[in-house]
Amino acid sequence: MHFKRLDYGAVEVLGFDITNFTQEDSNYIRELLLKELIVVIREQDTNTLNYARLIHEIGDIANWNQLKNSDFDGNICSMFTEYPDIYNWDKSKFFPFQAVTGKKTKDGQFTGIFPLGKLDWHCNLNGPDRADGVALQGIKGVEGTRTSWMNTAIALAEMPDELYARVKGKYANFRYNFLKWSDVMDERQRQYMLKNQHEYKMWLEQENAGGVKGIYLYTNNDCEIEGDDGSLFQELQDYFFQEKFLYHHDWKVGDIVLSDQLLTLHKRRQEVDQIFEQRLLNRITFRVSNTGDPLYIMEKNRFDV
Repeated sequence: MHFKRLDYGAVEVLGFDITNFTQEDSNYIRELLLKELIVVIREQDTNTLNYARLIHEIGDIANWNQLKNSDFDGNICSMFTEYPDIYNWDKSKFFPFQAVTGKKTKDGQFTGIFPLGKLDWHCNLNGPDRADGVALQGIKGVEGTRTSWMNTAIALAEMPDELYARVKGKYANFRYNFLKWSDVMDERQRQYMLKNQHEYKMWLEQENAGGVKGIYLYTNNDCEIEGDDGSLFQELQDYFFQEKFLYHHDWKVGDIVLSDQLLTLHKRRQEVDQIFEQRLLNRITFRVSNTGDPLYIMEKNRFDV
């Protein structure tokens, strides 16, 4: 197993088989993720148990109690009430997962999160205690669709000195604002997001568990940078979202993309509803540092408020 560099701050793992991998293989992918931030593994088997096992061995699954949305045909699965015993799972049974899709059940319920509409730049790390890794796998109807990632580490490495001087030692106040997220979601998801509204502080300059430095800039939340009148926030957005810092993934069935959620952001390309109604991704969030809650990489950057 080895990797090759892709354009714009991503790497691709070659020689990996999700149906037959070792702990050494998963450790290799974990270390690669910590150093490179965006890891692509193409056209793997879509068995959900194999996928969950891979992520579990990279880092503890954080959204285990949300692995319930549907099976591949849109039938609602039962919700886990405790962390799943992945290694003793009955392989004859479907392993539940969290779907990202606009597909509906026969009675009109959405079977996935963020089913339709716009989903702009965001990351899973909505505060210091959130999981710092996310994995997506293309399951069905993904051909011709695209998800893009922005790598803040390569952007920071090229940042002009004048702009960096304005960032260094600065923090931002972030306020969770679900209205900036997808403009279409089902009522269950809307109520969940309403209950999770909160505020938190983060240093702009961050370092992950692999020693890689980048910027935490959550543009899908309300953001107020220390001492800024709004011009720095806008200038950082103008700088970061240049094409040279973006990796675009054009999906094929079985593709997996892992990303560090402290130092990258991602968004999907807008499609018509009919595309999202057929498109199905399997989403797992996980703790790539494996240090529990809260993550030590965030604890050293925590503010006592």
